[in-house]
Amino acid sequence: MNVTIEKKDDLNATISVDIASSDYLPEVEKQLKEYQHKANIPGFRPGKAPKSMIEKMYGNTMLLEAINSAASKGLFDFIDGNKLNILGQPVLNDESKIDELAKDKNYVFKFDIGLSPDVKLDISADDKFVKYSVLIDDKMVDDEIDRLKKRFGTLTDVETASDNDMVYCSFDELDGSGNVLEGGAHADSAPVLTSTLKNDAIKKMFIGIAKDAELTVNIFELFDNDENEISHVLGVQKVGVKDLGPDFKLHVKEIKRNDEAELNQELFDKVYGPGTVNNIDELKVKIKEELSGYFQTQAEHLFEHGLIDTLVAKQHIPLPDSFLKKWLIDRHADKFNPENVDHNYEHEAEYLRNHLFEEKILADNGVKIEENDIREAAINYTKSMFGAYGTSGLNDELLNSIIEPSLKKEDYRSKMINLAVSNKVRNIAKSLVSVEMKELTADEFTAIISEHNSKHHHNH
Repeated sequence: MNVTIEKKDDLNATISVDIASSDYLPEVEKQLKEYQHKANIPGFRPGKAPKSMIEKMYGNTMLLEAINSAASKGLFDFIDGNKLNILGQPVLNDESKIDELAKDKNYVFKFDIGLSPDVKLDISADDKFVKYSVLIDDKMVDDEIDRLKKRFGTLTDVETASDNDMVYCSFDELDGSGNVLEGGAHADSAPVLTSTLKNDAIKKMFIGIAKDAELTVNIFELFDNDENEISHVLGVQKVGVKDLGPDFKLHVKEIKRNDEAELNQELFDKVYGPGTVNNIDELKVKIKEELSGYFQTQAEHLFEHGLIDTLVAKQHIPLPDSFLKKWLIDRHADKFNPENVDHNYEHEAEYLRNHLFEEKILADNGVKIEENDIREAAINYTKSMFGAYGTSGLNDELLNSIIEPSLKKEDYRSKMINLAVSNKVRNIAKSLVSVEMKELTADEFTAIISEHNSKHHHNH
């Protein structure tokens, strides 16, 4: 067997595997003898069928398997022996076709391969990044207290509506004469929150309206021409909303008011558990801690996401694009074909560049992923899934009972290894660059997050 490599450029090459008959015939003979000894052919005693008959029946299959096995062994022995770092898997060249199977014939197989690029990291303190800190002011704390009071309030029935009440109404479409339209749109009971009404005239009609009152309203003005909302309330297709008559008979069936909860020990215990918060000052401290933790997590995520994306892009990691597209079509035909591979390739390329960046940054810093790193990733992942950061809801015993069986599953373990790698890479990258802290208001930070998410989702 003779195996050679022809490099087309730094990232693309073709490996030729020349197979002589001596490379595959011994295996064919071995397989024929083994099958002859165990074959049960009608007309012959078990194991006594002539070898010529076995060869006539199964020889070509055994020959093809032996040739393919020899080619595969020669290919991967060459890759391992020459320590070639390849991307994807070798793809059989279109020139490698077996036109005729015959013993004592030599065969040549050519495999296209993509070589991993030699990544040299360019990261230093000259790389400057901004990390945000959100200012938690008294208004944010007071607003959160108001939300808690509403969230844990009680709904009561009232006779007349005021602002922020929920008015449940039935709706019937009217004809041009003001009568209920036979077969027209109808809703038996739909909620209208008075505080959300945008049309001043409509809102004035609702403030002070009494239970069992009836009036005529313009359905489009009531719901601010929101076709999705109108479709949902009336149970009609969105495309049919524009064909509705504007006037509807409205009948007030009931009015609900959310009486806010009182700020007392009962509420504190209900929200945070017995004895955790004992007065309003402690409540404000607790809420401020929670808001700070929330925004800190969001800011850290934004910072790390921008850090890794920027550093990976800076390295300009080249890839054997044409080979990888061919490999995707060859190995993942259910997802990729010649028509869509160009469009779908960039996402795969981005993932691969990130992977190569992670491998290099770990190698350059002599960092390996140990079992405790994988377990730590699993613990943090489980806590985040349960929303249990900073709480005692998940003790060590319960955490271990969850992650131990999961880590024995290949898919889950692989996911935790990837998380552990990402954690290590982010920590190393953060130690290599310069970070400037910048304080923002919550509104300013939220605007930045929204812009980031919009760009990120658009790019993907």
